[in-house]
Amino acid sequence: MGAYGGTVHAVRAGSGSRVWRSSTSGAKFGFGAGNFYATPAVAYGRVYIGNTDGKLYSFSTENGNLGWSKGTGSYVYGAAAVDNVEGVGPTVFFGSYDGTFYALNARSGGVRWSHSSGGQISGAPTVVGGVVYFSTIDTTNTYGLSTRSGKRIFARGSGAYNPVISDGHRLYWTGYESISALVQNKDYKRETKELRAQLRKKNR
Repeated sequence: MGAYGGTVHAVRAGSGSRVWRSSTSGAKFGFGAGNFYATPAVAYGRVYIGNTDGKLYSFSTENGNLGWSKGTGSYVYGAAAVDNVEGVGPTVFFGSYDGTFYALNARSGGVRWSHSSGGQISGAPTVVGGVVYFSTIDTTNTYGLSTRSGKRIFARGSGAYNPVISDGHRLYWTGYESISALVQNKDYKRETKELRAQLRKKNR
């Protein structure tokens, strides 16, 4: 877990006792640290967590050693999402208040691709079916990008924080003031046909 004092802590789930404590490179060298506001994401033996100093950090789950950090132009408030992208490999996705959405090599921190959204990104992204979704807080838009290429394949004019979730059948999209259930065209046609059949049976 991250703390607003610029430190990251690993604690035992059963007892709450601390396993290790780490901090940003700025804190280690006496330059002061930003605040860890974001929820951490854990995968591949690493802890990925954003900071208000404009960086995403990757710490070892074993001992808290800093593996790498990636700087952006502004705050990194939202949690990251991690996925082993087919044909690409382990990738960490996150957005920044600088308006850019990033896909990084989860092991090295190298940039796989980036996308300029035109709006500040405050919430966490989600990965569903080869698409990574995120929203912008000021322009209140939701976007879906290919996890492999960063190509935009979905855009809706609503949303602000955490964008979508799926139950494997529908995509539930959280707008700024509403929530919607989305289905693929083929699923929509099937569900519409089933609903009409149920209505006909009910009205007999």
